[in-house]
Amino acid sequence: MVKKILAVSLLAMSQSVFAASDARTKLNDFFTNVNSMQGSFTQQVYNKSGKVTDTAKGSMTLQRPGKFHWQYVQPDPQKIISDGKNIWLYDQDLDQVTVKPLSEAVNNTPAAILMQKAIPDTQFKVMEMDAKTSGWDWFYLQPHRKSSDFKAIQLGMDKQGYLRQMVMYDQIGQKTVITFTAKTNVSVAQKMFAFSPPAGVDVIGTPQ
Repeated sequence: MVKKILAVSLLAMSQSVFAASDARTKLNDFFTNVNSMQGSFTQQVYNKSGKVTDTAKGSMTLQRPGKFHWQYVQPDPQKIISDGKNIWLYDQDLDQVTVKPLSEAVNNTPAAILMQKAIPDTQFKVMEMDAKTSGWDWFYLQPHRKSSDFKAIQLGMDKQGYLRQMVMYDQIGQKTVITFTAKTNVSVAQKMFAFSPPAGVDVIGTPQ
């Protein structure tokens, strides 16, 4: 009887290990084998009390390494574009463009993990979570280097290996939840990542 219980326990442990290994493999595959990602997103910001303080929607296009086009359409039109060298932020309501070198803008930030084609362990301590939401696998990531902006990230991956949700926790107790509906390894037009400030807008910063 004891041997039977031990055998069942070992089998359960073995299945758990294989499941964790499979989930982790899919996570690493997403970051090393996905060259592009395109689709829509919704974004919600929660305060320390858990109340939603901001909701936004838009579209996104990503090409690794280093290029993306992030466009908010609701509630305020705004574009954030990386051409591989610089990040441009265009606020249409303010008629203002802010530009920063890519390395300066995203170094050790949640954006960096999406833009780089490398397993997340290079920048983060990665831990598998027990939580299950909609059948997704969840991972908790803490940056190796302390960030002044955020404390941790959670990633929700579906069983097909697609990134479905990204949850960011900042240093002041806020939580930002981004939910993706996107396809991967799609053909992307390079003009998506080119940006020239419209005539008449204020430009802050100097591109490289």
